[in-house]
Amino acid sequence: MDYKIKSGDTLSALAKRFNTDVDSLVKANPNITNKDLIYADANLNVPGSKDEFQAQGVAKGPDLTGGAQGAQGAQGSQPVGDVPPGQVGDWIKQAMDILKANGVPADKMNPQDIAKIIEHESSGNPNAINNWDSNAQKGTPSIGLMQTIQPTFDAYKLPGHDNIRNPVDNIIAGVRYSIERYGSVSNVPGIQGLNSGSGYVGY
Repeated sequence: MDYKIKSGDTLSALAKRFNTDVDSLVKANPNITNKDLIYADANLNVPGSKDEFQAQGVAKGPDLTGGAQGAQGAQGSQPVGDVPPGQVGDWIKQAMDILKANGVPADKMNPQDIAKIIEHESSGNPNAINNWDSNAQKGTPSIGLMQTIQPTFDAYKLPGHDNIRNPVDNIIAGVRYSIERYGSVSNVPGIQGLNSGSGYVGY
């Protein structure tokens, strides 16, 4: 979401208010070159937009850049990019393998774009929960790596993958929802925004 900076605001106070950290705010706002200097009336992009998270014990997000493992396309689909390295990349690869085995075309789930959604929604924290947005006020807070609400998770999970806090299960449901609603993970508005330079928005 965009927050209009008010006189007297500091990044550290805003990070606390929005349950994130200063490094995440700086990363989401490349126009900020000095974290001790922000300007009133400027817009601040708060990571996660509509689907905010509460980082529980996570100081900064994982490194989601690069990658050496190729995610091969299924059923003639074109390869869609490298799976990022590290724990988040491992979870993405496991989820993609399960999704492909269940008939989801590989070209509809770019692992780099899945990683970008995870980075912006939860900073890679499987236990992230948003306790303050409109979903939370309705009693269905956004939970997990891809910040799904329980009804959405229940609608898009696969049999045997029933734990919204399980990182692989959460990715499976989030990816299936993204494909159903937008046609592919790469068409999610936040990914389109990052690609066009307008910034990430929640999905």
